[in-house]
Amino acid sequence: MPYFGVKYRISWSHIEEVSSLEEIRHPSVRACLLEYGLEDGLEIHTVGELPARSGLGSSSSFTAALLAALSLYNGSKTLDPAVIAKETIRIEQDVLKETVGIQDQIQVCHGGFNVTKIFPDSSYSLVTLGDTSSFVRQINRSLVLVYSGIVRHSSEVHMASFLQTESKGRKNNLEGIRSCAEEFSSRLLNHSISFKDFAQLLNESWAYKASNLPRTPATPTLLSIYDQAIDAGASCGKLLGAGGGGFFAFFVQPELQAEFSRKMSPYISINAKVSNSGVHQVV
Repeated sequence: MPYFGVKYRISWSHIEEVSSLEEIRHPSVRACLLEYGLEDGLEIHTVGELPARSGLGSSSSFTAALLAALSLYNGSKTLDPAVIAKETIRIEQDVLKETVGIQDQIQVCHGGFNVTKIFPDSSYSLVTLGDTSSFVRQINRSLVLVYSGIVRHSSEVHMASFLQTESKGRKNNLEGIRSCAEEFSSRLLNHSISFKDFAQLLNESWAYKASNLPRTPATPTLLSIYDQAIDAGASCGKLLGAGGGGFFAFFVQPELQAEFSRKMSPYISINAKVSNSGVHQVV
């Protein structure tokens, strides 16, 4: 970019104009460009509709999208979601050394309403349910996101959880969450799940989750938001991502959603749907 007198221009919440890859401050951009070994001058702009560090997988979404763009820039004719997911996991875990799992990368790359099974070697399988499922249609009609206003880094939340004392109660809570998830996925795959069953299982899971939340200054606020949402008409809900802040997903019958949003003020409520598109080329 001779007009700017620099080789790389990165626009995010900051504007970086640097002459070498090593000077780039954005960790994901720096890591991805270094891994690809690109020598061309580049200008990269990022646009986000939702805040970072909010439990919606925005970090993995960004890295996956950047890797997909770089793959196309390098001449790839198509995007393979499984390949992009694997590379995103490698960048975040091995290059950036973040304490994160692999579920976000898998979901953002493949998209859809999935039952995901992750194996010990980090390989995975997906069963995707589309809009032909009446249950998925009801989820789409009922889903409301509520923003807690609390930002956190998922890696730090995971580390705080790892450092918690492994008490018998904590282990029992984790086992309870796992049991709820397994029952839900089994009944979903057997087409024997109703929305009422789903709400009951998610409420049970929240009771276990609430007991396991790290005792931070934000915890009372998060517990209060959940209780307020149930009182406002939500059938069930969960805190998204690693926990510690960010967004809740609540499930509210369509006819109750306007009143729900009013009662949840001043928190921001957003109607949302499951996207069947993962990583893909827009233009």
